[in-house]
Amino acid sequence: MQAIHRRDLIKALLSTLGAGALLGPGALLAASERPLRILHVMSFDSPWRWTDGQLAGFKNGLALPSAEVRVLQMDVKHNAAPEAKAAKAAEARAVIAEWQPDLIYTSDDDALEYVTRPLAGGTIPCVFSGVNKTPASHGVQDAPNVTGVLEHEHFVESFRLLQQMAPDVKRLAVIGDQGIQWPPVIARIRASMSRLPGIELVSVDQVSTFAAFKQTYTDLAETADAVVQLGIFALKDDDGSNVPYQQVQRWIVENTTLPDISFWIDRVYHGVLASVTVSEHEQGLAAGKLARRILVDGASPAGLPMQPSVKGHPAINLSRAQQLGLTVKSSVLLSSEVVRGYQWEKA
Repeated sequence: MQAIHRRDLIKALLSTLGAGALLGPGALLAASERPLRILHVMSFDSPWRWTDGQLAGFKNGLALPSAEVRVLQMDVKHNAAPEAKAAKAAEARAVIAEWQPDLIYTSDDDALEYVTRPLAGGTIPCVFSGVNKTPASHGVQDAPNVTGVLEHEHFVESFRLLQQMAPDVKRLAVIGDQGIQWPPVIARIRASMSRLPGIELVSVDQVSTFAAFKQTYTDLAETADAVVQLGIFALKDDDGSNVPYQQVQRWIVENTTLPDISFWIDRVYHGVLASVTVSEHEQGLAAGKLARRILVDGASPAGLPMQPSVKGHPAINLSRAQQLGLTVKSSVLLSSEVVRGYQWEKA
């Protein structure tokens, strides 16, 4: 029995009991014949702070300990080919047909594109988080059964954090892989440059191979003062396989001297200098609250706006700052999460 039908059952129960009946959420859920079922499809994999943090936040926002949550990992960091994504989408459809979840929760763009988009306009409620592209570009803008949380990076705030350590930066470059989620991010960065007077965006590069990434990054030393790192998950090695992003990040630390920003906390742990990070917990928490509105309160997804979470989390890698010879003010240390060392040293 799908979730919309279950809500109809609950509404019928309320009607039978009368308008004066008092039923809390627990009693409403008890009116159904089994615990609520939620299928969570993550674009990436676990264990990873970004994906695990979203799921933990979702469960906190949902606040239904009895709900059954089944997780399917697309693992696009290691399987980025369209046919691999399609195979995972087929696996998700099989789970949906067999398990009949009451709600689909997807995290990040690939899961939305390959799993939620084909369900748009159907009867199963779908909630997403961590999505960079616009709902319209995913084809779910007007879907009555879809809502979620957009991932808007804190670009200006991240740059200003870097500026407190590297005040002479005037020329900024953007570099990343060719993931489908990055063009909207690049567009937002371009639009935000007007908020950074005196700062020039000198180049934007999206490359497909690790070799091209290394060459482009090395060349930036001649044209830029600092770098914005986007995705580094889909860079191909000579044999066509994806290079682990941790390996890419280690190469940057060991071979380049440009200060950099990115937008995710794990990247700071792997050597990015500064970031006002997108909070994975806030993303999932907001999505969980949307799911609760749908499953407990009977709200229609169409009536719940798709909007970004707004709370950022400042973080710096003090070891990278010291390596680059940068002075970090006590005010920055006191107001940021301070990371010491690099993740690969602790493996």
